[in-house]
Amino acid sequence: MKKIAPRFSLLLLAGLLFCVLGASSAFADISYNFESGLGHNAEAIGATSGLIFSVVGGGNVQFADINSGWYSVTSDNGKTYENGEYFLSGDVAGYVSNLSDRAKVSFEFGTASWFTVGYSSEYQFVLEAYDSSDGLLISTTGAANTKSLGGTGLAYLTVSHTDISYVVLHDQGGYWLMDNITTDAPSVPEPGSCAMLLSGLAGLALRRRRRTS
Repeated sequence: MKKIAPRFSLLLLAGLLFCVLGASSAFADISYNFESGLGHNAEAIGATSGLIFSVVGGGNVQFADINSGWYSVTSDNGKTYENGEYFLSGDVAGYVSNLSDRAKVSFEFGTASWFTVGYSSEYQFVLEAYDSSDGLLISTTGAANTKSLGGTGLAYLTVSHTDISYVVLHDQGGYWLMDNITTDAPSVPEPGSCAMLLSGLAGLALRRRRRTS
């Protein structure tokens, strides 16, 4: 009887390591500051750090790298471009290119009970939380926040509710930036997902072994 092929043993080992290493942080809060977009101005963000960025109805949330010189921004790191109208932390934030777009942030590996985002907007800013059936759970609104309106840095909004599947962010039709997202949604698959992964890999290896015996 032949042994399990080495590549299947390696797959099982990789899956085990993934679950072991991820177990301690499976329920850790996600903290995302968009700095992974440095040098990628106007590129789609997509999925990263347990978050999935998109636009309601289709489209992309994009990186705003202030070093590109495209934006009128003031950063908490001391950088200012044009008249410094909008605020962010570091060198990169997120934005939608069309004024009417609403950004959607989904959770890749499970639901959340709270979500916080920093924003700078020339109009009132809205944060909405939805369940898996697209039902609105809760929403909150923050005041406009730019330099010309007397702002001095990012403002923050938080929603709290059980079983939040995704959030939607938008203002009343102007330009805005978002930054410094935090949430208690899991950043890696939960233990049950890991068990299913390992079970599937083990079954695949066993079928392979039976065929070659």
